[in-house]
Amino acid sequence: MGNIVCATRGGEGSRAVQEKAIAYAKEADKELVFLYIADPFSLDDDLEPELQAAVSAELNWMGDTLLRIAQTRADSMYLATDVKIREGDINTEIVHYLQAHETDLLFLGAPRGTTANVFGDDTIEQLAEMITKETAVPVEIVRPD
Repeated sequence: MGNIVCATRGGEGSRAVQEKAIAYAKEADKELVFLYIADPFSLDDDLEPELQAAVSAELNWMGDTLLRIAQTRADSMYLATDVKIREGDINTEIVHYLQAHETDLLFLGAPRGTTANVFGDDTIEQLAEMITKETAVPVEIVRPD
């Protein structure tokens, strides 16, 4: 029996996906893991080492804060959760985490302003497809209202 993973970041898409993942995990009686990936190179590929260390520290602090907020939401629904922070390329680290842990379902939050595309070529849809191909874990994309 695997767990449910909710990849989280800041923004309204994260709140929507967290709420959906909490409700699903509670109903399915599954363990819920909130996953945050800190990627200092998402801002600039050419960071100097000392600046990269500072950016990494800030991203990890922000991730810890966001995960605590997510846990508080789950606690209010009487659902115990686990949190994990990884550092590196977001796509790669999500795949590595799922490959290393028995997972039944991954929840991803879509950024505000995106809509489901009939052709599946939205960036978040492409990410979901790649993750499922690499890990065989189904992905549910949640869009904010």
